[in-house]
Amino acid sequence: MEDIYISKKRRQPEEIDFVFLDEPAPPQIPQDEEPPKRKKKKKHRFLKFIATVLIIAFLFGSAFIFVFAAMSGYTRDDLEANEYVSSFELESSPFVSNILLLGVDGSADSSSRSDSMILVSVDFAHMKIKLTSFLRDSWVEIPSKGKKAKLNSACSSGGPQLVVDTIEYNFGVDIDHYVMVDFDMFTQIIDSLGGVTVEVTKKEAKFINSTTRQKVESGENVTLNGDEALVYCRIRKLDSDYMRTYRQRKVISALINQAKKAGISALIETMNNVFPLIKTDMSALEITGLAYKAGIGIVAFDIEQNRVPIDEHMEVGTKNGQWVEVVDIDAAKEYLQDYIYTNKIKIEEE
Repeated sequence: MEDIYISKKRRQPEEIDFVFLDEPAPPQIPQDEEPPKRKKKKKHRFLKFIATVLIIAFLFGSAFIFVFAAMSGYTRDDLEANEYVSSFELESSPFVSNILLLGVDGSADSSSRSDSMILVSVDFAHMKIKLTSFLRDSWVEIPSKGKKAKLNSACSSGGPQLVVDTIEYNFGVDIDHYVMVDFDMFTQIIDSLGGVTVEVTKKEAKFINSTTRQKVESGENVTLNGDEALVYCRIRKLDSDYMRTYRQRKVISALINQAKKAGISALIETMNNVFPLIKTDMSALEITGLAYKAGIGIVAFDIEQNRVPIDEHMEVGTKNGQWVEVVDIDAAKEYLQDYIYTNKIKIEEE
């Protein structure tokens, strides 16, 4: 086609065809009209486009209805506005949703210390899911008391509300929702998903076996049941609290990856089993909306994990006879905000 185009451009004058007056002029087609065949094609394309849109809308609409129908039996406890810090002082973004996962060492209906605090940040701007563990021994100000204490004591003093208020007050990030489970719930959730597959070292396998009397093998892809996964997440004496939070994030990451691969029917069945076990401030419509977003985008998101404070922003010591991490709040706040809302922080494996 390129050669033909060039030859036409270079045609010599004597090659031009002349139209004589006594020859009938070829029929002219008005510029604002198209041949019937072309119009038919255009019509078919338009109808095909409309049909495609309707099919997609039906499929996603059906999934939305099914997910909404699965929302039943869970315990809902709304969050109040933080009375200790203004919303204008909190870093937020319309492209980031922050959900705080709380694991407590007693019943979710009682006032227990939070053994695990992981902020799940769904970052639509950078297509990432960012998991941030808050170290439970962090020495921070508990705003309701007006004095400093360990971060995990906030839950026993004021439940999920005070944990959210405390993290927002100290670290300046807006938390949209929370989800809380106790240890019994955690094991049931893992079992309802068919276990969780993670890397297990020889030392970790030995610890799990001595605690649960199971026969867990070490390896890169080891499937743990609920009881085994709980022990795995709570290992602390084997190394450190930092590695304990790392193991917790590994389990959450594995669960997210498993959910990505599951079909809609399997997810709905899991939700029916899991939701009666949790406590959250989210309404059924909000949960469904989050699941809907996950279905159309989050499956392609990368998962990153981190902790706050990092080593550079804390010193280990004792306060009131307690072993704590004394936090450089200003540095930790800036670091956390950069990690959640930007792409500046480069994460290294622990």
